[in-house]
Amino acid sequence: MSDCPDCSCGNYDKCLRILNLILDDEATPSQEAYFYDHIEKCMVCFAHYNVEMQIRQLMKTKLCQKMVPNELADEIRKKIVP
Repeated sequence: MSDCPDCSCGNYDKCLRILNLILDDEATPSQEAYFYDHIEKCMVCFAHYNVEMQIRQLMKTKLCQKMVPNELADEIRKKIVP
């Protein structure tokens, strides 16, 4: 069952999983090839890809890395790492 309402793509769920892998640099070459070939023919997945890419790009331009004190980083690590 697809999570895409009114979606004409029969492979939407698969494409969404692969898109997330691509965006996280975790997709295999065959997954990337499948996805990029698919979005050439499927406007639904192509549009979703463009939205995700724009969101990622916006986040990169608006967010910046800032140094935090070592003490704060250590406190955070203690809370999230058992």
